Amino acid sequence: MVSDTDKTQAEMATDRIRTLILNGTYRPGQPLRQEALSAHLHVSRTPLRHALQSLAEEGLVEAVGFKGARVAEPDPGIVRDLFEMRLLLEPLALKSALPHQTKLDFAKAEMALDAADAEGDPSKLSELNWEFHHALYHPSSRQTLMKTIEQLNRASAFAETIARSIVVRSEKSAAEHRELLQACRNADEDGAIASLTKHLQLAYHDIQNKEH
Repeated sequence: MVSDTDKTQAEMATDRIRTLILNGTYRPGQPLRQEALSAHLHVSRTPLRHALQSLAEEGLVEAVGFKGARVAEPDPGIVRDLFEMRLLLEPLALKSALPHQTKLDFAKAEMALDAADAEGDPSKLSELNWEFHHALYHPSSRQTLMKTIEQLNRASAFAETIARSIVVRSEKSAAEHRELLQACRNADEDGAIASLTKHLQLAYHDIQNKEH
């Protein structure tokens, strides 16, 4: 059984390692040695193992043998699957959320966009991107759907970061996000779904272009 202290340390270690991967400190294929990580992050082995397991579930880390781990290398087939699943699930969440969205939800989404406009760090851009989408989907109150979408977002953010598309296309992404937000404000379901679908398709297109 994991203690509350280990759980808190595991969550902190997960956030720290995720940031180090998304900002390029740890590169794809790089070994993640538990002894070195434990010393660097000042956490014991038990919460560190849980952190690496959580990151493996997000697709950022992969196991090597019985005890080792390394930063994952995005697989084109997996990235395709991630975006195909997002294209199915995110419009569903948005459609469910639209009738329940409030001015507060729109304000949270806009705050994330404003912060992203002044941000250049890939890991922080990834977090702000999720904050924006979460603000628009959360009113659906569909917890399992939201948890699945969050996992898909974190995994695809890794691919976007490695391809540098999350930084390179930041201005385009901002315009797409604001178009989506305006459609939600107008309670325009068809327009919102169309804007979201276009945004996800363009994000995947830019990753593919960076891979070649």
